[in-house]
Amino acid sequence: MKEEKNGLHYMSDRMQKKLLEFYRNSIPDHVIDAGKSHITLRLTDDLCNYRDYVVTICDVHSFFANLKKRREPIVALGGYSGEEAYMRNIALECLRWFKFVSPEEFREKMRYPNEP
Repeated sequence: MKEEKNGLHYMSDRMQKKLLEFYRNSIPDHVIDAGKSHITLRLTDDLCNYRDYVVTICDVHSFFANLKKRREPIVALGGYSGEEAYMRNIALECLRWFKFVSPEEFREKMRYPNEP
């Protein structure tokens, strides 16, 4: 679990090691917490305010499953909305994390239909 001290978040040592391995020794500031089935990202709500969003495996699955069906320029992932190209990058980052930390979940089907 993560703890908060003076506004800083500290996650479990095991997850921090996994994140360091995944991000090649430098965890981005927007990654607040992560686990096998979720990743918490700190993203901007407007020009000055940030909010934490929890993205789950189910959120990512729904995003890619519905990607071709959408016609709107703004799409959502885990409660966060933005332009499709930007949101696709976030969804790919999350998907790669889930594949890295939980490879057993993706053994049978390694790719989603709309994943590049």
